[in-house]
Amino acid sequence: MCFVAPIAIQAQTKVSIDSLLREVKELRRELHKSDSLNKLYLDGIYNNIDKPRYKMYQTENTYNLLKLDSRTGRVWQVQYRMKDVDPSVVSINFIGVVLEIDGWDGRFELYPTKNMYTFIMIDTGTGDTYQVQWGTSYDYRFVEKLK
Repeated sequence: MCFVAPIAIQAQTKVSIDSLLREVKELRRELHKSDSLNKLYLDGIYNNIDKPRYKMYQTENTYNLLKLDSRTGRVWQVQYRMKDVDPSVVSINFIGVVLEIDGWDGRFELYPTKNMYTFIMIDTGTGDTYQVQWGTSYDYRFVEKLK
């Protein structure tokens, strides 16, 4: 009798864990099917785990690169020192396109255009696109959603 009781308890525990795992998988499937932020959030967690948060993009200008926070959509213009050019990091958009809590690493990507001062940023979760404009003057820097 002493040997039978632990086996019965272990069998019940195994059944409980298996049924709990099935319920969690089913819940995840249902959340993922729904057209909501849950889908975006789950996709971000499970599909973009190995993506870097920050990325650097080369421009056609010798001294300037763009730094992207791929989680929020925030962009900086990075200018490095060469001869009489002073180094600087200047924010193009002072806040991201989405809040940090709503983003995930790899959510945003930049693509160059034929205009060296213009990049297109895409939100890989929603498909929204943004024009990212950089320049040597504050007046020419912006991030704007394309409609």
